Amino acid sequence: MNEPTHDHSPRSRLSPESVAMLREALRTWVASASADDSALGAALRRVATEARDQGIRAEELLVTLKTTWFEVGGGAPTTPSSPSDHRRLDELVTACIKAYYE
Repeated sequence: MNEPTHDHSPRSRLSPESVAMLREALRTWVASASADDSALGAALRRVATEARDQGIRAEELLVTLKTTWFEVGGGAPTTPSSPSDHRRLDELVTACIKAYYE
């Protein structure tokens, strides 16, 4: 008999509520360069705290963050991105790392 497969990815170990909060905050942040980033900061802090509590390493969280970034339209991973896309992704990664190690 086959064992059921379990998704042990970092994203699956985060609560659906935290992932949804992150997705919505990223969607808003991607849509407007001038948007207030307080919702994104709150989402990153929540996801980072939860990741630490679940034993998810920082680099695993960054993979989850980048995957979510591409899913919400932050840039297509297979097409050339603009310099502003790269800068925003760099800002996002930096903010996530800071939140993780706070």
